[in-house]
Amino acid sequence: MANSRSGDAMIDRLVRVLAAFDPDHQSLSTEEIAARAELPKSTAYRLVGDMMRHDLLQRDPSGRLRIGVGMWELSNRASDAVDLASVARPHMMAVHEFVGENTQLGILREREVLIIERMSAPNAVVHRSKTAGRLPAHASSCGLVLLAYAPKHVREAYLRGPLNALTEKTTTDPAALRTMLSTIRSHHFAELSGHIDEGTTGITVPVFDGGGMAIAGLGVVIDSEHRKGVPAIMRALRTASARITQDLAVHGGALG
Repeated sequence: MANSRSGDAMIDRLVRVLAAFDPDHQSLSTEEIAARAELPKSTAYRLVGDMMRHDLLQRDPSGRLRIGVGMWELSNRASDAVDLASVARPHMMAVHEFVGENTQLGILREREVLIIERMSAPNAVVHRSKTAGRLPAHASSCGLVLLAYAPKHVREAYLRGPLNALTEKTTTDPAALRTMLSTIRSHHFAELSGHIDEGTTGITVPVFDGGGMAIAGLGVVIDSEHRKGVPAIMRALRTASARITQDLAVHGGALG
């Protein structure tokens, strides 16, 4: 039986229940939630019941638990990330229609990139990023762009690790990553092939707020056998990024 962490508050337990769900575990039994959230089964059953009454969790037709519509409703009420995604969406669509594969928008959250918007197509190359999913920052073109523009103390804290490899091409050497980040700052984009998924290439440019701070990365993930040339993709991304920045200024928006 899983044991509850000593002295943890109710909000900590609720967060751990919600965090038990991820792209690889979209439906769970109460027993699985208890194990993944490190809670006694009795506590898990009580929390699940309370959360279901508030639509934070719901059961699917098979009886397993999923994140409820109440969570979606709450998350869309007052989120800077939702506002940014809304502003970016029409410009992302223009990139998506041009490239014909995957287009995504990500923000930096601690040591990971959080994908806040993603567009794909039936014939797009398969890769592991999903909306509301996370990727290690050092392994993704979006993460490297955001680290490159982050304050120096943030970059150095990140480079102290851990730096795990997802494929044999993932760069995990701090000195090599430091050089890559310097190059990205000089050229204002990142291009990575095979660092997260074999056979895919990620290309990302920064998105700035009105004050010149890089608040997001706008990128594409394509088959490494480029259907479109990289220079053309770069032009599309940079045009979209500039227009997102302009619209953010009009809306008075910036990601906090």
